[in-house]
Amino acid sequence: MNRFIYIILVLVFGCFILAGSGYFQPTAMTSSIDKQSSENSNKSPATEKPNQKDYQNNNQNSDNSNTSPDETNKPDKPKPSAQNNQKNNETAKPRNKNDHPNYRIEVSISEQKVRIYDNDTLIKNWTVSTGENNSTPLGDFTIQNRGEWFFSEKYQEGAMWWVSFKDWGIYLFHSVPMDRNQNIIQEEADKLGSPASHGCIRLRVEHAKWIYDNIPEGTPVHIE
Repeated sequence: MNRFIYIILVLVFGCFILAGSGYFQPTAMTSSIDKQSSENSNKSPATEKPNQKDYQNNNQNSDNSNTSPDETNKPDKPKPSAQNNQKNNETAKPRNKNDHPNYRIEVSISEQKVRIYDNDTLIKNWTVSTGENNSTPLGDFTIQNRGEWFFSEKYQEGAMWWVSFKDWGIYLFHSVPMDRNQNIIQEEADKLGSPASHGCIRLRVEHAKWIYDNIPEGTPVHIE
């Protein structure tokens, strides 16, 4: 009996000791919670990993803010128009035969004349020089290719405003002969009205230019 009472006294005394040390005080638990909160509050916001979507949006806004107003307001480059693509420095070309289908050229060897008709109306009547020794071909032909200038090293003569009527550049209407510097050889120019060429049909410079400018490819030519 005395032993049992002794044990009880020891237990009671021990409880008082523990209570005095504060082991069972609720402040022990709250202090640990406060400690954890303090650690969390001490973390720097810069160390937190940002949201990926927000990061991309921030970068995009930054790029837009770095674009100059001149770039953002720059108008679209205008598209080239068909008119801008046209050549402005083309040499005057004769009309297509379909635009004026009734031109025709007649050459008289005996008269040394070139006559140009529009329908049945005579519009040009010029004195020319055809080929010596009947070297100008006779018959019916059509206008072919043309050019502004040629020079023959063989004959040391050239001419301007040539228009071919046979063999694509062999038999021509062209100006009176010129030297390589495009000066008229007066001795040859004075022969207009008589056969003097190597087979072509020579004309005054302005007459050759008129044919070059106005007579289209395909125009009929009759030589007799």
